[in-house]
Parts: sequence; structure tokens; C-alpha cells
Amino acid sequence: MRIAFISYEFPPDTGKGGIGTYVKQIAGAMAATGFDIHVFAGSPASECTEITGGYHLHWIQCNGGIDYRSKVVSRFALLHRQSPFDLMESPEIGGNAWDIKKEFPHIPLLVRLHAPNYLVESLKEKYVPFFAKLRFVIGALRRFRWDLGYWRTYSKETDEDYQFILSADYITAPSAAIKDWVVKNWNLLPEKIVVIPNIFLPSDALLQIPISRDFAKKQVIFFGRLNVLKGLVNATKAMKKILKEYPDWQFKVIGDDGNGPYAGISMRRWMIKELKPVLSQVNFVDGVVYEALPAGIADASIVVLPSLFESFSYTCAEAMAAGKAIVASANGGMAMLVQNEKSGLLVNPESVDEIYTNVKGLINDNEKRYQLSINARHRILGDFNAEKLSAQYKAYYQTIAN
Repeated sequence: MRIAFISYEFPPDTGKGGIGTYVKQIAGAMAATGFDIHVFAGSPASECTEITGGYHLHWIQCNGGIDYRSKVVSRFALLHRQSPFDLMESPEIGGNAWDIKKEFPHIPLLVRLHAPNYLVESLKEKYVPFFAKLRFVIGALRRFRWDLGYWRTYSKETDEDYQFILSADYITAPSAAIKDWVVKNWNLLPEKIVVIPNIFLPSDALLQIPISRDFAKKQVIFFGRLNVLKGLVNATKAMKKILKEYPDWQFKVIGDDGNGPYAGISMRRWMIKELKPVLSQVNFVDGVVYEALPAGIADASIVVLPSLFESFSYTCAEAMAAGKAIVASANGGMAMLVQNEKSGLLVNPESVDEIYTNVKGLINDNEKRYQLSINARHRILGDFNAEKLSAQYKAYYQTIAN
């Protein structure tokens, strides 16, 4: 079977996040099953083809996602005419395969759900102050425009992600959480959406991190992008209370800086200001390459990941593979990965008290931390075994392409 993955995002050129990670993992896994896999990825500098991980990687030089959408068509068309593709897959975000589907409507299009832009933006708005929202409306009026801005009514008919997904022949989702969201907000038929978790291939370095009964290490870690979507507003407030009560504990924050809760301030700057009374116990580290991640989180006693929503969460899967006691978000795909009180703790990410109480509980219970760590690694290697999921994907692709 010949499959094309159409994704602007792909590491290292354009993909540090979940979409690029997913495409890289699924491409390699499907190539290992014997499929002829081609990935069409965006790049600000490269225009070439290479073979890596058993699949063909076609870099499309472009100036962003919209430019990619049009430029990818000619390269795809050339390869399709040489040897037809049986199926193409694209994320819903940005409609990466939209122009290809218009050019080749007969090729089955599978859209993989990740996190639609509207979902992401609606979560960001939770932290925009009332008066900032009001200033937007007043500014529009001064320009003789009526625009309610943050209070405007959402219409899926004007949402490009929604319009693109209407062209899909098939739809898959990495978790029931994101499936439920699109069914509710986009009125899609639930029977059209098949849930298959993302393939996750943990590195040997993560799996070799020892799970020890040596409880001398006293460190809480967050790793991921620094922004409001990762739940860092409430996590920061909770950790300020924790660090005041436990002066021998440390908080390590690993990740590239992003937008803070208010205009004009980055997430890291806001956190530094909020954590000022306990800043001597806090260590900020820029985002690390994947190969350096195991060393970066090896000393963590507790990993806190209170995202407002994740459709899957590779970060959570990585922490579980590393054998860490996790305080994770109950909203979204982490709730699928983590069995509450068995392989981690699930909290309401919008509750400072829940984050605080659960982190504090783990600090005070060495044996529980140890058992959750053991169970986390067992869970990710057993219930989310990459070989089993690869077989599930292979069977699904074969079914829909025939």
C-alpha cells in the first residue's frame, strides 16, 4: 500500500509539537510493516527528498502553512502520476491536503484530528482579562466597525478547519476526548470517527531511567511549551504554595518560552514574577532536543502536566515511560493514558487547590510515588504497546483503502 502523509509540520524544520511527532512515529511504524510511505513536509529552507526511517521524506520549501498547502500539490502530483497513492492523510489544522484533494478528489482522504484552532483559541481566552476584551470592542468602534471580538459568536461555517474536515472520506482521533469535542461542536456523526491512540515508541534512554526507592531527590518537573494552554497559570500558583511549605524541594521548568496570560508578558516572565518569593527553588531550562530529554527529567520525583486540554499528549507518555509519578490533567487525552490513582493522578487543571493537594500528597507519600512510577511505565508499555497499535493502524488503513 502506498500512503502519503501531508503535513506542514515535521521535525526538525517545522515540527516540535504533537503533529510532527505523530507523523514521524506513524510514518516509521507503517514503513516497518512494508507499506510504501511518503511524507510531504514543510520547510523554510529545504527543497529535497531523502529516505529516512524506511520512508520517503519530501521537503517542500515554503513560507508557512498556507504557502505549503499550494506548493505541495505539484510534488504530490508528480509522484502520484509515477505511481498512484492509495490513500492520503492530513491533520485537520490548516487543511494541509485541501488543495491536493481538490486536484485529486478520487484519492481517499483521511483526516487525523489533533486540536482544531477554535478549541485552542477558546482555551487561550480564559486568561484574557475582561478589560482587555472590552478594549478590543471599543477599538473596533473607534474604527467604525462592530466587532465583539472575544465575545463574538462562533460559527463553524466560517471555520477553515471545519470546512476542510467536510472533505474527509475518513476521520480518526487519538482519544475519545477530542472525538467528543468535534461531535459536540461540529455536529459530526460519531460513527464516522474512529479512535486509535497515537503510536508512541519510547526511547531506550527513557526506559533505562531507574525507578528507585531512594527518596533523596526532591524535585517537581514540568516539561513542554511554556504557555497558558499547558495549565501553567494554575500550576505556578500551586507550586508557589508547595515551595513555601517545602523549602527543601525544587521546581524545574523545561521548555521554550511562549505567550503568558496577559498581553505583553511571556509565560516565563510571568512565572518568574509570580514565583519571586521562592525563586531560589526554581530552575528554568530552555526546551531540549528529544535526545536530551531523558537526562533532563531523570531526577524528577514528580512530573506535573496540568494542560487545559490535550488530544493525546506525548509529554505525558514520555513521563510515564520514564517511570515518573505524574499529576496530569483530567481534561482530554491524558485521562486515557493515565489510570487515576493507579498509574498517576488526574486533576482539574483549572483548580489550583487540586493541583496543590495532589502534588503535596505525593511529596508526603514516598511509597505512593514509587508505586505510581512503577505502574506508569507498565501502563505505557502494556496497554499502549507500539507493536499492537501498529497492527491496528495497518488493519485500518488496509480496510479503508480497499
